[in-house]
Amino acid sequence: MISKEDRMRRLAFAKYLIETGSINADNVLPYSATALLNFHDALEFLFDLILEDHGISPKPGKEFYFMTMFNKCNNELKKKGLEKSSFRASLKKLKDRRVDIKHKGSFPSPQDISEARYAAINLFKEFCLKFYELDYDDIDLVDLLPDSRTKKCLLNIKDCTGNIEIIGNLALAFAYLLKDFESTKNIPLSRSPYQLTKKRQLRANETGLDEIKPIRDYIETTNDNIESLEENLKIIAFGIDYNKYAQFKFLVPVNIYWILSSDEPRRTLRYEPIELDNNQIEFCKNFIIESALKLQQFDFKIPEDFGLTTSLEVPPTKVIKYFSIVK
Repeated sequence: MISKEDRMRRLAFAKYLIETGSINADNVLPYSATALLNFHDALEFLFDLILEDHGISPKPGKEFYFMTMFNKCNNELKKKGLEKSSFRASLKKLKDRRVDIKHKGSFPSPQDISEARYAAINLFKEFCLKFYELDYDDIDLVDLLPDSRTKKCLLNIKDCTGNIEIIGNLALAFAYLLKDFESTKNIPLSRSPYQLTKKRQLRANETGLDEIKPIRDYIETTNDNIESLEENLKIIAFGIDYNKYAQFKFLVPVNIYWILSSDEPRRTLRYEPIELDNNQIEFCKNFIIESALKLQQFDFKIPEDFGLTTSLEVPPTKVIKYFSIVK
């Protein structure tokens, strides 16, 4: 039997694929065609979970194909005394269109994509309800994340009563994600590999020239531009989708300021935010989750004593010998 934690994580991943497919379905061809691949993978992932939960597996050296998995899940519903799903014909069409894309280079029509989305979403909802007594909204993509400050902020959104409170938690969730990731990459007595400027620029009041307005304005404007450039380049360096980041920043117009020696940031609004609807809130949450998964994919660790141990020191004779070779 699969643990509840693992089950919810796998259901969350299947839902993530469903929602990714829904986003792709609204794109233009050929990008919209990838929605069928997402829907197929999501349902296959769901079928595999259900069968594993019921102790059903193929014989050694064999495997279950897509429609076979669906039929076996349907048979389990019958054993439970529940009505079998009526989506068999729609799934067969989804499978055939997927084969057309992958093996024949034939693109689906907009109607094919629309029908596939309807079938995938509603079958997913039907099986989650009948097998696990879970509504679609009960399955939270946040379950894909490990325990962290980011996850806590995203979970808080369910209990938020106002738009500003929701936006505040979204802003904090993303800020904590980047801050906590980069904090594990700091090399002692050195700078973060994601710090793109070598030295901190002096503020106007640190130069002794802040009483001269043109110079003060020039220094402050230059500093603001450098900080903005570094912030945006850091997003790209982290491998985060910049176009989605730009949309997120529009929906969540919050500036984050990290106070020296403080682990809690200060927040200010750039402008009065729009009232977020459910789709926009889900977009922002999914963007943060996707970014977190992207960072996990390319995560690396730096030993705490890296750069501090004498074992890494190179004997002077070897340094001289090495540099004598390099011309």
